[in-house]
Amino acid sequence: MDGVRISYGDLLARVSELSRALLANGVARGDRVAMLTAPHPEFLVSMLATTDIGAIWLGLHPRYQLPELHHVIGEAEPKVVLAFDQIDGRGYTRELAALADAHPCVEQIVVLGEKIPGTRGFDDFIASGSGVSDSSLHRSRSAVRPEDTAVIIFTSGTTGRPKGAMLSHHSLVSGGRTQSEHWPSPCMRLLQNMPPNHIACLGMSTAQALVSGGTTVFVDRFEPRRILDTLEREKITFFMHAPAIHQMLIDEPDFAERDLGSLEYWLWGGAPAPIALIERLRAHGVKVGTAFGMTELGAYVSFTDPDAESDVLSETIGRPEARFELRLAHPNGSPALRGAEGEIQARGDWLLNGYFAQPEATRESYTPDGWFRSGDIAIEREDGNWTLVGRVKEMFKSGGFNVYPREVELAIEAHPDVAMAAVVGIPDSRWHEVGHAFVQATRDATLDASTLDAWCRERIANYKVPKTFEFRPELPRLPIGKIDRQALKREIFQRTT
Repeated sequence: MDGVRISYGDLLARVSELSRALLANGVARGDRVAMLTAPHPEFLVSMLATTDIGAIWLGLHPRYQLPELHHVIGEAEPKVVLAFDQIDGRGYTRELAALADAHPCVEQIVVLGEKIPGTRGFDDFIASGSGVSDSSLHRSRSAVRPEDTAVIIFTSGTTGRPKGAMLSHHSLVSGGRTQSEHWPSPCMRLLQNMPPNHIACLGMSTAQALVSGGTTVFVDRFEPRRILDTLEREKITFFMHAPAIHQMLIDEPDFAERDLGSLEYWLWGGAPAPIALIERLRAHGVKVGTAFGMTELGAYVSFTDPDAESDVLSETIGRPEARFELRLAHPNGSPALRGAEGEIQARGDWLLNGYFAQPEATRESYTPDGWFRSGDIAIEREDGNWTLVGRVKEMFKSGGFNVYPREVELAIEAHPDVAMAAVVGIPDSRWHEVGHAFVQATRDATLDASTLDAWCRERIANYKVPKTFEFRPELPRLPIGKIDRQALKREIFQRTT
């Protein structure tokens, strides 16, 4: 980023410097260290240094507002907070001062950039570690175990207050190795633009690059042209992001003229991609694919085949990874038969270590026989691929029938003029609930409700067809690029109540 090049030898030296500084300032095994940062090399240094000595790292998203920062800091109680003074034109003087006043657990706030009153400069903090001996550093490193918690990642909070999922060293490393086997890249060059407080950054891309000995190229903010320029200039081989981000890139006027010949993999996760988007990506001659994972799983656990057809890539999350213990189950715990809906559940030592300081929430997330409940509902197809049909908490009942929004969205997105869709349940006096579809059309396309209504009726049962369609130039997105369903639900709730 910005022309700075860091070798693995340089990275080790910088990590060791920060590890010594953390030890010198009383950070011990199990303590938490937070960092307010965009995708930036210092994120990687701080994460590796913290976990190097057995402490636990957590990221603070630069778009967090003060109440969100208070929640995360209050829950995780970090001893040290590292922070950039400015990120993408936003200063954090007010927020950092408020955090220092409100949270006694924070012993030091260390600032990268212009020093803020009441904080400590990063260079001064690093210098304080010069007296830590090699033997002291070695003892701290030697005490770290694979099963120890390495990072806390706060879930997106789409169904409530975010919880801090604790992921172990073993979870992150095993996930990176598994992905490397599914997406081998002997000279991996990864473009990293995802927020460091998210599993997609920590576990689903950075971990793979590290275990592969690859190169990570950081881009600290999303601008379509800047991303495309970096893909070309840095000869990126591996690019992963949400489908909405890919759509924005291919909508750039000069996308077809871009030299993307270095790309080996163009991948997406977190949401499905419409067929029209997949076909445009394939036309560039890159390998395309998707996978399924979530914060609590620490990694992707299902993958599409390298030669999968476009409909499989759009409609499924691939096949479950054989080394991970996964199942589709009914609410009573019985296995779901092929073709029947079941919750994705997982079991194994690679799962989260629990939710930080929330034992009850941890217990509730497991079945009586020890399976983690993902909350995602899927169907196993005849070809062995799994299709997501929705979330347990997103399902609504219309006329007594279960409706899973994702199944309806797939039908809508199959229309060639639809870029993406989001379906939510709204109250209805006759049917109890009906679907309301928010639709983003492809560029320059003209769509109307009657066209989509007829389209859906040819593909799904009538009770699943949305009662209303609403067209938007762009659907709201979370920082990671997923559609912000909660924002849409809040908006429609205010209109219908």
